[in-house]
Amino acid sequence: EGGDRLPWAVAAGLDNYAPLADITWQGHVYGDAGAELRAWFKTGSIPLHVFSWREEYAAAGLKKDALYLLRPDTYLALVADRPEPDRLIRYFAERHIKA
Repeated sequence: EGGDRLPWAVAAGLDNYAPLADITWQGHVYGDAGAELRAWFKTGSIPLHVFSWREEYAAAGLKKDALYLLRPDTYLALVADRPEPDRLIRYFAERHIKA
């Protein structure tokens, strides 16, 4: 949930913490991100990292197809089991954040 650290996992030689080297808002999806969500991230110029689903992610506690929105300090801002752009729009608007 928001405020927690993203669970760490390495699968197929990919470290899911590697993108955290970029100090920026970013999204992570483990599985399918869907076209609408991908378009929202692209329009907002926020990086979206999509990792092909593997059992290593489940073992680390990550949920398939969920969105993990990370703040620039690398803590989770939001976890959405059903990721929808409207939820992201509300998140940023309620906090008066221009991402």
